[in-house]
Amino acid sequence: MADPAWSPASAREGCWSLPPLAELHWRSWGEDWVLFDNGSGQTLQLDGLLAAAVMEIEQAPATLTDLQHRLPLLLERPLPDEFWPGLVQGLGFLVEQGLLRHSPHEA
Repeated sequence: MADPAWSPASAREGCWSLPPLAELHWRSWGEDWVLFDNGSGQTLQLDGLLAAAVMEIEQAPATLTDLQHRLPLLLERPLPDEFWPGLVQGLGFLVEQGLLRHSPHEA
């Protein structure tokens, strides 16, 4: 079920988090990751960058600013400005699938 608080325009504000019943399981094959959520029964294939972002959100809710600070450290490389709109789009897709939540205010 889609999160009514999500819109691409709201991505720069607010906080990404997991739904209360989310139970994520991960598998990787090279650069690709498969995510299974026991709570919803959904399975999705993610690229390494989106998987890293979701794993960070799994550890603690995060704003886009948080992710902009944490992901380059986690991945041990700078991420260009062109990267972030694609990440927001991927996170938005996961919100629409009900695998993430986006609240308009920081947690």
